[in-house]
Amino acid sequence: MSKTVAFFNGFYVPHLGGVERYTYNIAKKLLEKGYNVIIVTTQHDDQLKNEEILEGIKVYRLPIKKFWKNRYPFFKKNKTYHDLVQKIEQEPIDYFVANTRFHLAALLGTELAKKKNKKAIVLEHGTTYLTLNNPFLDFFLKRIEKWLINKVKKNTDIFYGVSKEAADWIKIFGIQSKGVLYNAVDSEDLAKFSHPKHSDTITLSYSGRLQAQFKGVEKLLSAFIQISKEYPHLKLIIAGDGPILEEMKAQYPQENIHFLGHVSHDKVMEVNNESDIFVLMSKIEGFSTSMIEAALLKNVIITTNVGGAHELIPSEEYGFVIENSEEALLLTLRELLENQDRIQKIQNKVSQRVIENFTWDMTAEAFIKAFGGLE
Repeated sequence: MSKTVAFFNGFYVPHLGGVERYTYNIAKKLLEKGYNVIIVTTQHDDQLKNEEILEGIKVYRLPIKKFWKNRYPFFKKNKTYHDLVQKIEQEPIDYFVANTRFHLAALLGTELAKKKNKKAIVLEHGTTYLTLNNPFLDFFLKRIEKWLINKVKKNTDIFYGVSKEAADWIKIFGIQSKGVLYNAVDSEDLAKFSHPKHSDTITLSYSGRLQAQFKGVEKLLSAFIQISKEYPHLKLIIAGDGPILEEMKAQYPQENIHFLGHVSHDKVMEVNNESDIFVLMSKIEGFSTSMIEAALLKNVIITTNVGGAHELIPSEEYGFVIENSEEALLLTLRELLENQDRIQKIQNKVSQRVIENFTWDMTAEAFIKAFGGLE
């Protein structure tokens, strides 16, 4: 009889985010390997069903309150909620996986596992405390995080990270990680989306959420305005939606900056293929999906010292891990543009590194090994 794996997520596709993409991809891969897969998540959009089968994966969406529903979902514990939880409890779940320890869905997953005398795997996707960029609010947010993780720790002691840095970071909560279940890419996407580039234009890109101060899009745009005055034939593509999209479009109406807004995953991969240099000036990452996908499709990666950066980029032969400042970004871009013969060498090396180390097949096998340790 096939084993059943249940993932407990704050959000799931079609909600956009790295954790959502991670769960979707590993769920598909485990399904291919003969597992039954269940996703327990929240109903962030009223148009979505409470229960459905998507691509062979059973999805339960628990009702949530309207307040802050797209940032942090709070359960609405009405009759629908209790009926769905009762159905989930009746599922023959062998392995419980809780994604992102501070979401209430993850806490629910660890509680349901404990009721069945099992231990959930809790997967860490970050490398620092949550922040609202307000010292007063962050003080209370940090206390809430600690309170939540202590509740989770009462239910399980099985923790992994999506990168070594994510696995190491949770030591701050007195947790010793069991290892790494890497964020990854589909190796077949290289053949599917990679096509020769026939352009004298050097294209920079960013894909992901457009949110003030967190992802560093503002630094990238400001630096691009300066660097494109110094070097002709540059283009910047920004793929993604978020609170600051319209503000950025109004502030940067230049012809060589293209804001695509919300686009499909396939379109993001097409942008990655067109792009030469991918920039992620982020403050918080576990191991950025966008960064790994851009590396697969032969981009020079310029990023900050966030989760997974040094695992993908062990030296400047593979890309650049820089200080999180506009000055450092400009310095690195000038260095590359002055030595353009380096670009293709770096692109090829980092793409090969992704294929050799960060694919969903590898992560699925690591999950199966982790499941074995629970038996």
